[in-house]
Amino acid sequence: MTDPRKNAIKGREDISRFVIHLTRDDRGDFSDGGSAEENFRAIIEDRRIGAYQPHCIHSKEIPKNLRPCYSVACFTEVPLTQLHLLTRRIPGRKICLEPYGLVFSREFIINKGAQPAIYINSYNNNIWLREAADVLCDIARSKEFKNGKLWRFLPFLNAMHERYDFTWEREWRVRGDVQFKPEDVVAVVLPEKDSVEWREKFALRGVPVLTPGLSYEDIIGELSQQQRKTRSIWVERKRRVRRSKGKEVNV
Repeated sequence: MTDPRKNAIKGREDISRFVIHLTRDDRGDFSDGGSAEENFRAIIEDRRIGAYQPHCIHSKEIPKNLRPCYSVACFTEVPLTQLHLLTRRIPGRKICLEPYGLVFSREFIINKGAQPAIYINSYNNNIWLREAADVLCDIARSKEFKNGKLWRFLPFLNAMHERYDFTWEREWRVRGDVQFKPEDVVAVVLPEKDSVEWREKFALRGVPVLTPGLSYEDIIGELSQQQRKTRSIWVERKRRVRRSKGKEVNV
């Protein structure tokens, strides 16, 4: 049966089929934090994207012992050709994403329970919706932030007003850690300066390496080159095995 959604977004360059998790330098936030590259390496080794803290409107009101219940792993659905606009330096921005990350299909994180961040518009003192969000928080507080079901909305609520507006991140959130298998990874994102070191490692696994700022034609070219690289690596490995057995043959 044809998926109606796939027909609806066919040809839409403003809608991506993928979501990306980008890392950042969090040494200033956590005692065991690391650089963006170190965090990327840890994700690859653990096959896990950690949910380390809440990012919701009412995060400061959540008791410390319950913060893990509200912590989320964050992704963006910005099209692959626009990634460089997320990793550039933005004046006044506290969290600076860097060009290290993993690309997954939207379906993958949806099956993990992902939800687009819900932005509560309070621009120009339009607080009627924010008041409703605060009532929801009050109800959750009355139930100790863990009983009932209404609290489940809170991890996904985000502010939107003159002093704080990150709607441009096009964020998706998953409550809790996201475990993944190598075959779940569509591609990895790396800066140009680091892609040489990593390219062969990922080529061995058939995982494309993308750098921010590529056009769609550039991405196709990269995928083509890396596909040939993957094949050449495995052909050479087969030849070495044949030689070790004294059977040199054409592959």
